[in-house]
Amino acid sequence: MRALALVALLFLAGCTPSATTAHSEAVTVQRDGVTLRGTLQVPDLAPGERVPVMILMHGYASWSDEPHLVRTAEQLAAAGVASLRVDFTGQGQSDGDLGEFGDAAVTQLADADAMLAYAQALPFAGDISVLGYSLGGLVAASLAGSHPDEIASLVLLAPASPYGVYAPILRTAQQYRGPVLILQGDSDRLVPVRVAEQYAAAFEDVELRILPHENHDFSYGTDVEGMTVRFVTRGG
Repeated sequence: MRALALVALLFLAGCTPSATTAHSEAVTVQRDGVTLRGTLQVPDLAPGERVPVMILMHGYASWSDEPHLVRTAEQLAAAGVASLRVDFTGQGQSDGDLGEFGDAAVTQLADADAMLAYAQALPFAGDISVLGYSLGGLVAASLAGSHPDEIASLVLLAPASPYGVYAPILRTAQQYRGPVLILQGDSDRLVPVRVAEQYAAAFEDVELRILPHENHDFSYGTDVEGMTVRFVTRGG
C-alpha cells in the first residue's frame, strides 16, 4: 500500500503543471565611470530560449525596489518575461549624486541608455519593452523616442510633466511609433490627468487609462501590475 501511494503521488506530481518559476540576481551597469546597481529577474529558461525583457524605471529620489515595481517584476516573470530594474544615479544602491529635480532627468537619460545596452546584450533577450514611473516615465518616453526601432512597447505610469526644461523630451518621445499604455490616477496630486492626456496626444498607437480614485503611488488597489503584464504580453 505504501508503495502504491508513492507511485500515485509521483504520477500526480508529473501530471500537475508547475507554475513558472524565476530567479533574480543583483547586477551592475556601468555608465561613464558610474556604477549603477539593480536586479535582473528571469523566468526559467530552456537552453537557447529567448524571452522578452522589460526595463523598469523608478521615480525621483526613490529606488528600483519600489513595491509596485517589484510586484510588476514578479508578475512579468510568471508570464515568461524577464525584467531589469536599476537604481538611477545617486539613488538606491547606485553611485553618484542625485542632483536637483530639474537636473536629474539629464543624468537619468544617460543611465537609461546604459540600461538599454545592458538589456540588449543579455544572451536570452528577445523584444525589449520599457516601463517608467513618474520621472522615470518621462525618461522612458524619451528613451523610446531616441530608439524607436529598438523598443517593442512602452508603459508610462503617472509620467512627470514634460514642461520647462523637459519640453524637448516630449518632442523626442513623439518619434516612437510602437504601442504605448499610459496609466494615470484621477486623484494624483503630483501629476494631474491633463499631463497624461498630453503624453497620449504625442503618440500614434496609445491607450490611456484614467484610474478612478488612484493616487500617484498607485496605492488605492488597482491592478496596475496586471494591466502592464497583459499589455506587454498582448493579453489586453
